[in-house]
Amino acid sequence: TTSSTAPDVSAAKPRYPEAYFNRKILVGKVLDFVFCSREGFPIVEWIRFQGLEPLFSLHKASYPDLMKEFYAKITSSSSYITTDISTTVKGKSIEFNLPEMHTFLDIPNLGVKGWNQRTWVSGDGFDRLDCVRTLFGENADPLQRMYTRKLPMHYRFLHRAICTQILPKAGRFDEVTHMEAFTMYHFITRRPINVPFLIVKYMHSIHDRENARLGYSNIITRILECCGVDFTGEVHNDLQSSDKLEKGTLARMGFKKHKRTGAWIPRDEDSNRIEQEEGEAKAGEEAEYIPLQIEPPPQ
Repeated sequence: TTSSTAPDVSAAKPRYPEAYFNRKILVGKVLDFVFCSREGFPIVEWIRFQGLEPLFSLHKASYPDLMKEFYAKITSSSSYITTDISTTVKGKSIEFNLPEMHTFLDIPNLGVKGWNQRTWVSGDGFDRLDCVRTLFGENADPLQRMYTRKLPMHYRFLHRAICTQILPKAGRFDEVTHMEAFTMYHFITRRPINVPFLIVKYMHSIHDRENARLGYSNIITRILECCGVDFTGEVHNDLQSSDKLEKGTLARMGFKKHKRTGAWIPRDEDSNRIEQEEGEAKAGEEAEYIPLQIEPPPQ
């Protein structure tokens, strides 16, 4: 007898190139608004002024395979000129622009549109000197590299929020890029900035960079939901308690709450100096944490 060998169809064609097999996913985070409001953190009002509370409350699971396919199949185009996304996921065409991002995420499609990953954004009335001095103090120089250790605590917390939900990155949180500073400046000074524009630009940037971490897990899940993608059978990861920007985040950043004053201070801050400040404070007033100023030695 003879037998014919049927083609093996059990091995499905990969949904994305091999280069994406081991690409890492950056899980989107949510902000603990209850904790931050209770502590009186200004980040709550900064976010609400920009109309971004829905974005920082987007509690969605991540779908690694869908994310990899989403990025792998983005239609190549210059991230410097395009303001829309065109891709394919599970055979379904996914196309959206800034107005549709506004609808998907329930956030404003308004404000300044600035983008430059190599140097400072120019135009739109942006003053880089005022930016760095607002963030780092009157003696800051826009030509110098920027580090989070030189930022006040509330600015550092805002930086961490921006670096996980608007311009996501995997590490190097000690450094502040030009785009991160540009974004923070608009939050702190309450100047509208177009966040859908930033997200679309950064999605193209992630697609264009080899081995870049794949960000916006909760945002992409929301987009695919709105576009009618079928999630049946897809492996997913639910958000964990560590995926929330709150007290634990501040602890990992090196801050603790002082038991007497209630102020958030660096964990390694000299407790004796804090007690001395308390003794010098006027009766009934809460001592304010003021960083030590180290003067350079005389020449």
